[in-house]
Amino acid sequence: MADVGAHRGGHEGPQAGPPPEPVNLYPSRTQLGILILPCLLGVGMILQTDGAAEFTLTDLSWTNIMAIVICLFVAGLLLQMAFDRKPVVVFDAAGIHCQRPPLGLVPWSAVIGMGAANATLARRVLMVAVDPNRLDEKARSYIRNSVGFLNLISPQMRKFDSQAQGYPSVHIPISHLSRSAREIESLAQEFVLYYVAIEDEQDRHGG
Repeated sequence: MADVGAHRGGHEGPQAGPPPEPVNLYPSRTQLGILILPCLLGVGMILQTDGAAEFTLTDLSWTNIMAIVICLFVAGLLLQMAFDRKPVVVFDAAGIHCQRPPLGLVPWSAVIGMGAANATLARRVLMVAVDPNRLDEKARSYIRNSVGFLNLISPQMRKFDSQAQGYPSVHIPISHLSRSAREIESLAQEFVLYYVAIEDEQDRHGG
């Protein structure tokens, strides 16, 4: 089952006890370093010239030069991400603060449901169904301009979307962060059960 937490309205009530402690999730240098290695290996393979001891850029085709540029660009981007000192994702009382993708703040009042699934390329992602009317313009703009192609290749993500009651969902990659994907899913469940349940209770009393 892909679900981390039930969709809004499926909770029994607010959770007892103190609220969860804020959680900062940083890039994992180890995980991103592993991703850099294939880029560098690809450059090395391109530069090989039939076992010759020396090579020159003038012997390379434009296709090979462009391939090298792309590999180095991706490696540089991953390296920049690895040494970024800002947290990529933060869970706190205000909601989910997300730097990648550039959502900004997703308040708990906007969270309709949450789940986790395996996705090609991004590996493990946290799926968050949201109410756009409760998001700021930055988050709404991202949702409007994003293309949900991952749903086409992941049965878990398609199932989650079918349960989201027509609300859009955002996908937050969690495989290359400072904590394991399973631990992040457990933390997300803790926050959802506490804060989204409280939002449901407040909505019922307010109605």
